[in-house]
Amino acid sequence: MKPSIASPNPGSSSVTRHPGPNLLFLTLVYTGFMLAGGAKLIAAFRFPHDSAEKAIAYLAQNGWSIQWGSFCELASAIPLGIFMVTTVSRLRFLGVRAAGESIAFLGGIGVTVMLILSSLASWSLTRPGIAETTGAVPALQAISFAGGGPGFAVLLGLFLAGVSIPAGLYKLIPRWLMGLGIVVAVPCELASLTLLNFKAGYFIPVGRFVSIVWMIGVSLTLLFCVNTSVTEREVNLAT
Repeated sequence: MKPSIASPNPGSSSVTRHPGPNLLFLTLVYTGFMLAGGAKLIAAFRFPHDSAEKAIAYLAQNGWSIQWGSFCELASAIPLGIFMVTTVSRLRFLGVRAAGESIAFLGGIGVTVMLILSSLASWSLTRPGIAETTGAVPALQAISFAGGGPGFAVLLGLFLAGVSIPAGLYKLIPRWLMGLGIVVAVPCELASLTLLNFKAGYFIPVGRFVSIVWMIGVSLTLLFCVNTSVTEREVNLAT
């Protein structure tokens, strides 16, 4: 059955439906791949603190685990990226006209690129001959950590805030969910301090994991919004 689209008439009471993938399903797939690639996350936090000799020894003993983790990280970038662009598309569909949704789109594209870059860099570490190449291991370590760590977190924070603030102000999501998005966005942005001090890297997992709770909340809330009538939504905006 073809989904009905919102009527351009503001007074219409026709039901609005946003054609697109299920956000909750995308969240669960992303979470599954991220958890399945846990070895990659552990390795990413080891590498910046290890000497080149220790890193090469770790790679020699855990090469397959790093490959698997890299695959899972690459795979997780796809549902996460689709989740992000679909969320922005739904905000636009529901009438959001603010800089926030464009900021969220920027963050979503950036997050996807960072995950892909990180996964490919870590996978490259396991290629034959890389460990014997002078300077290759530290360089690939740095790229993998930077992309999947502070690079990912900072852009994720832009997405969280870019969605939460306009969606909350337009009353498309409850205030607590808006507040959660802003609160989680703060440690994501603070993760940028990792470039100055590695101890700030502890902000990275806070944003990475707590954001999943926010994603589930947004998935369920926006699913309800796109199935409400235009008239009901305008009443909510006016109150």
